Amino acid sequence: MIVPMKKATVITRKGERQEALRQLRRLGVLHLSDVPAQVPSAQEWREKRDLLEKALAAIGSIPGKKEWPEVGLEAPSPGSVSEGGEPDFRAAMEAARAILDRRDAVLALDEELAGLEKEALRLRDWQGVSLPDLRAIRDQGYEVRFFEVPPGQLDRLPSGQGVFVVRRRKTLLWIAVVLAAGAACDCDLKPLAPPPRGAAALEELQAVKRSDRSRLLRELDEMGAEAVGLELALREAGREIEMAEASAAMGHTEALSYLAGFLPAGQSGELKDFCRRNGWALLLREPAADDDVPTIVRNRRWIDIIRPVFQLLGTVPGYREFDISFFFLAFFAFFFAVIIGDAGYGLVLLLGTLFFMNRQRRRGQPASKTLWLMMLMSACTVAWGALTGTWFGSARLAALPWLSWMTVPAIASFNPRSSETIKIICFVAGTIQISIAHAWNFIRQAGEKPFIRSLAQLGWLSLVLGLYHLVLNLVLSGERFPVPAYAAWMMAAGLVMIIVFSQQRGRFFHGVVMGLANLMTTFLNGISAFSDIISYIRLFAVGLATVEIAKSFNAMAANMAGGVPGIVLAAVVLLLGHAMNLAMGALSVIVHGVRLNMLEFSGHMGMEWTGRPYKPFKE
Repeated sequence: MIVPMKKATVITRKGERQEALRQLRRLGVLHLSDVPAQVPSAQEWREKRDLLEKALAAIGSIPGKKEWPEVGLEAPSPGSVSEGGEPDFRAAMEAARAILDRRDAVLALDEELAGLEKEALRLRDWQGVSLPDLRAIRDQGYEVRFFEVPPGQLDRLPSGQGVFVVRRRKTLLWIAVVLAAGAACDCDLKPLAPPPRGAAALEELQAVKRSDRSRLLRELDEMGAEAVGLELALREAGREIEMAEASAAMGHTEALSYLAGFLPAGQSGELKDFCRRNGWALLLREPAADDDVPTIVRNRRWIDIIRPVFQLLGTVPGYREFDISFFFLAFFAFFFAVIIGDAGYGLVLLLGTLFFMNRQRRRGQPASKTLWLMMLMSACTVAWGALTGTWFGSARLAALPWLSWMTVPAIASFNPRSSETIKIICFVAGTIQISIAHAWNFIRQAGEKPFIRSLAQLGWLSLVLGLYHLVLNLVLSGERFPVPAYAAWMMAAGLVMIIVFSQQRGRFFHGVVMGLANLMTTFLNGISAFSDIISYIRLFAVGLATVEIAKSFNAMAANMAGGVPGIVLAAVVLLLGHAMNLAMGALSVIVHGVRLNMLEFSGHMGMEWTGRPYKPFKE
């Protein structure tokens, strides 16, 4: 459920505003509103925070770095904290700058070494050309110039000049032309410049650069002891940024200062007592319609296991939207089971989940929500795979007596007639989920004024139920699934109800006229609802692909299993093939299973996922 919130305004004397901010931060219940997008006093602290983060990233990316102490240890490195136990911010900033200077020097050396490596590769093409010899020739009043020329264009060189071929390629020649020092070469050829240094000088320079780089990395590694001080300073910078933003969010009169924000309704009594003890005034109100209220989603523990999925997607429902956690969890588990579709894969996931849960328990940690979610989804996959008789895509395993008794022939994977039944199950699941969306919308809107506007949701419900029969008729078989007369009436009545009631705002006939004006939009939305039901067939398609790929790998391995080498190779094919198939199935769950919940279902709920999480101002 979405936790009800209160809007609170704390009023204090102007001279006490900084102390009030510190006290409110200690309390840690108020999510601040009206924080300016740009707070000049916080910008400097943001720049310091960015510098500290870059320094921590620099020392964290050193190859073969030492294990440095973590923040919170009783004995931080000298200089990381001041005598009073607070972070020595100035020392931390100096350390951060020194770290970044060395990091930049290492990057510059990396670029130089890369350039020298290219020069070394280029030098191989100039083997036999001695730079000291070229300088000796120049000292005698001559110079050697090099050109690139196609073999058939040697006659373009002026006569009377010494020309020597120094390298031959299939389509090009490298030539050397001996000229008097300072003389011009009257030829239209591409000049070549020899390397600026010889192999010995190049190797010596590379060795110096590598030595400098190693020295800088050692210095960076030794600076890893500053990590504790940097972490402490980073936290201090974050607190200063929050304090600056909170100060900027305060309003002022001649004698008073006030700070507005939101908090859970259940904690309003705590804030009242806190303000009473400090002698502050407090105004508590219900959030207005245009307030940007933060969202807290709080559910029972067994429902809250779906939270990691929302965190992965970065989605938060708006304060006035719906908490779909329960239905998301229920349908997501079903989608996962149908897409993976194999009881053998489900067992692998289940055993892996149990292993990690047991390891967490041995460490004295409770099992994470992610593991409980995987437990549910893998158990559902085992159940669905057992019902469809799918065990690693093997017909032999499915035929074993101690497994086959669980198989339902109508949906068995190895029954060629089962595909139609599974498609119907997918369409039924889609119709139920979309119907839940409109029924829920009706319940929500029925409590608002005008009540008759909520009847449009019943119209949508009637339309969706009628469209289900049309989907079976058009997608599966017109002969086996004729559209019943009551379904046609349901679709017609649903459209009429949507037109009549969807635009009601208090004046009935005006609402009807507006509904007629939006007739084309309503019609297109009806087509969209039809396609949304059809889109649930993706569950059947992806699940079928998973089973067929597993069959293919089994057949491939069976053809290889001849002799000991063949058996070993077949085992490798089975292991890698099924691992890849399981990984592809997991990716399909993210692409398709999440989509059906976040687009089709949430779209019919009217959700935009515009919420922002509740982040109280606290230490």
